[in-house]
Amino acid sequence: MATRIRLGLAGLGNEGRQIAPYFAREETVELTAVADVRAEAREAFRHDFPSVRAFESVEAMCRSGAVDAVWIATPNPFHAEHTICAAENGVHVILEKPMAITLDQAEAMVEAAERSRIRLLLHSHASDAPVVKMREIVASGRLGRLIGIHAWSYKGWLRSPRLPAELDTSMGGGVVFRQGPHQIEIVRRIGGGMVRSVRAYAGRWHSSFQTEGDYTALLEFENGAPATLVFNGYGYFNITDLTWGVGESGFASSAGYRRQVRQTAPADPATFYTKPRLERPRPDRERRQPIFGLTVVSCEYGDLRQSPDGIYVYTDDGCEEIICPPYRDRAGDLRAMAQAIAGGTSVFPDGRWGLATLEVILGILQSSREGRTITLAHQCPAPE
Repeated sequence: MATRIRLGLAGLGNEGRQIAPYFAREETVELTAVADVRAEAREAFRHDFPSVRAFESVEAMCRSGAVDAVWIATPNPFHAEHTICAAENGVHVILEKPMAITLDQAEAMVEAAERSRIRLLLHSHASDAPVVKMREIVASGRLGRLIGIHAWSYKGWLRSPRLPAELDTSMGGGVVFRQGPHQIEIVRRIGGGMVRSVRAYAGRWHSSFQTEGDYTALLEFENGAPATLVFNGYGYFNITDLTWGVGESGFASSAGYRRQVRQTAPADPATFYTKPRLERPRPDRERRQPIFGLTVVSCEYGDLRQSPDGIYVYTDDGCEEIICPPYRDRAGDLRAMAQAIAGGTSVFPDGRWGLATLEVILGILQSSREGRTITLAHQCPAPE
């Protein structure tokens, strides 16, 4: 059996609790260390993983020699600092979205990764099997030229308790930073990656929070094909009504609508992390493909969209369903990193892809703020 990759987990908040259980599912990696500034978080984690070393800082973990790679799930403002620290210590990185808050940060992260020759892999829906299959069909020319892509998502992002930083746009908060990467990366992957310009409108319609709760954006690819993105996070209508009840996790959402609580203030950081144990996926729940909203891809001779288990292809011959490989969620990222390290190969989505997505995010905010079209300059193509 090949040597397992030693991987550390940076950040034991909401994202960290979701990531940790997947280590037990992937034989090619071993969780050897964790890092968090909160002593109570480290102690709670050690209850479930007593053999794992716990560090008070990401820097200490990366310098320890205990990890070959690190999954960075720390708050958005620290993504750049922690990625660069890992790279300088020769530690590979898997990174949660968004990549960074500014283009300068993202460029520094890419430069550090390339200088140190480490892999920088982004956790992204651009790697979902149905998205990859749609890109494959578009790139093949089977349905002729791409006409356009239209993506919509409605969910209750602002209905859930949010920490102050999650509601501060300057710290990478709000739906453009927090949810936009998913939608942007799906559309960029299908459309080939090279976005020429963006015109957008971002709204702040929640009376208690001064951050973006919705956006509407028009992207133009270099080949002239348009893409429209619509996201609404206020939590009234839910897009799963149009996606067979299946959401971005691949699990069916609760049926029906009920009276909802409207958040009126940020969550208290002192009491936000109150769960004493890690959240573990339930093995008895049926898991389908992840569906981040409704995405319709139009070409000269047909249309595409996701199905619960793959994609639907609509042509003159009718509707064909193509079944895709099962969704592995974060276990897929763990395996991809382990294979890249062992085989000396590259990863995707990488740092330059993440930088290009961040440019679209910032373009949406700038376009809305200035009321004009923003031309982009840091785009990169999707792999064929």
